[in-house]
Amino acid sequence: MQGRSWMAAWAMVVGSVSVLGRPARADQAPTTTKVKLELRIAGLPHGGGGCDVEIKPGHAGCRFRPMTCHVRDDGRATLVLDDVQARNADRDCAFAITIREPGQGVVTVRRGLRLSARSTSIPSLTCYVSSPSRLAKAGELKPGRR
Repeated sequence: MQGRSWMAAWAMVVGSVSVLGRPARADQAPTTTKVKLELRIAGLPHGGGGCDVEIKPGHAGCRFRPMTCHVRDDGRATLVLDDVQARNADRDCAFAITIREPGQGVVTVRRGLRLSARSTSIPSLTCYVSSPSRLAKAGELKPGRR
């Protein structure tokens, strides 16, 4: 019985020393990484000119410069965000993607990505989103149905 309590006490001492041995430093700057964002927007009308997309940080723990781009009729765009910083302990980053299509309402979706601390490759996130015109068409009442 005493062997068990001795082992438990030893585990607590070793655990507390290992935590105290590597304190988190407040003066360390968050690491900056590149993120590849692939947009796939479904339902853009052909010949409609596409849509404009704005990407901003989704919460305060993620920082990068907002970016805007124009997406063609095929609904595909690949963007590389150069200066993404995850400033929270979870290293997660959220992206607020706002889609503006001419003649339709504005749609904002949020997507998230957890950044790896030791990754050597560029993290990639593919976002599948419906266009505002497709959402408006789906929301219309069809005759004979209620």
